[in-house]
Amino acid sequence: MKRVLFSLIIMIIFAIPLLVSAQTDQSSISSTDIDMSADISVLEKPIISEEYVLMPGDKLLITITEATNYSYTTGITYEGKVMIRIPVTSMPTAQGVYVPQYDIVDAVPVHGLTLKSAKDSLHYVFVKYFRNIKVDITLLGMRQFTVFVVGEIKRPGMVRAYPVDRVSTVIKRAWGITTVGSRSKIELKRKGELYKVANLEEFEKTGNTEINPYVQDGDLILVRRMEKSIIIKGAVFGKRGYELRVAELTAARERTSEGLYELEQGERVSDVILKAGGITPWANMQSVYIERDSVKIRINLTNVLRNENDEDNIVLEDGDVLVIPSLNAIVYVQGQVVNPGALTFQPMLRASDYIGLAGGPMGDAHMSGLSIYRDKKKISGKNDPVIEQGDRIMVPRQTFKFWQDYVEIGAVFASLLIAYLTLTAK
Repeated sequence: MKRVLFSLIIMIIFAIPLLVSAQTDQSSISSTDIDMSADISVLEKPIISEEYVLMPGDKLLITITEATNYSYTTGITYEGKVMIRIPVTSMPTAQGVYVPQYDIVDAVPVHGLTLKSAKDSLHYVFVKYFRNIKVDITLLGMRQFTVFVVGEIKRPGMVRAYPVDRVSTVIKRAWGITTVGSRSKIELKRKGELYKVANLEEFEKTGNTEINPYVQDGDLILVRRMEKSIIIKGAVFGKRGYELRVAELTAARERTSEGLYELEQGERVSDVILKAGGITPWANMQSVYIERDSVKIRINLTNVLRNENDEDNIVLEDGDVLVIPSLNAIVYVQGQVVNPGALTFQPMLRASDYIGLAGGPMGDAHMSGLSIYRDKKKISGKNDPVIEQGDRIMVPRQTFKFWQDYVEIGAVFASLLIAYLTLTAK
């Protein structure tokens, strides 16, 4: 009986440290996972162990399994090393809970290695202390480092970055590129030498990540001035700023833009229209022109957008001004409305919208008899059709109201006549 009791005591002594170790490690992992959530928000995809390069500041979970089982969290030191920890004993706390104690037996350089390569290096060290084991590494927290952003940047200087950040992300944190800064020839310098040229214009158009590379510790991003530029103004959505212009005849607002855009060699009208965010629905595509050296060059934008090889899709030059006027079309609202007259055409509005802009129908308006006159055609307004420029909306008067007016006038006249006859008879 004493032998059985002694065996149970020995088993409990050895089991408690293992349970406490598991609880401690699990608690450590959970707290780290909370910190890691901030990093996940900047990820475009899960970390790939064959690609992620370790550097000082990264936080790791080292896991040993099979012949022996334990794990611990550690960070990469300023020298780029990972501590090798071996459990040696367990010490009780004031509450009587046993906490595993580790000895640091080695420090292995891992800086500049991928996660996969670092795992192989650590396995080579751990097999000196344990046989038949499996070593794994999990990235729990990404390091932060400094990238220098200079040149035509709204807030040049030092920017904090993660290893999964690209040039575009870092520039956004520096409040973006100035009006005259180049977006197509951004220099990424690494260790004092040109590493790559980033082209954010092309990246936004094609999504090619090769021209929007990842940044690394100590990189320098240089944004130079545009070599060539043009001005695009008028009825475009605009990526360089815009204003909402209030129409003269209505309360409607039209988005009109004017901005400076970078011009690359050989770019044509269709190319820069894309840079400016595209044309608005109210663009007057037959009245587009280019100002060049006090000369106006008329182009038909409809033909250009239909066929890039059209003769109007000319090659632009440095200093050109591309002007895209807004439509100045009119829609007429007539008949029984509060304010009949001409209104500025606005795309995709229906007959009821224009009647509302004209103050709404009057009390004697016959809405069921609504008609739209388009060229020489008469269109029924029962289904509230979409109005086109030049349409004439006619809101007729209710017929019964016309006769009711005469009845009311007759009644008034009759009452006056009776009153007159009554006074005469007296």
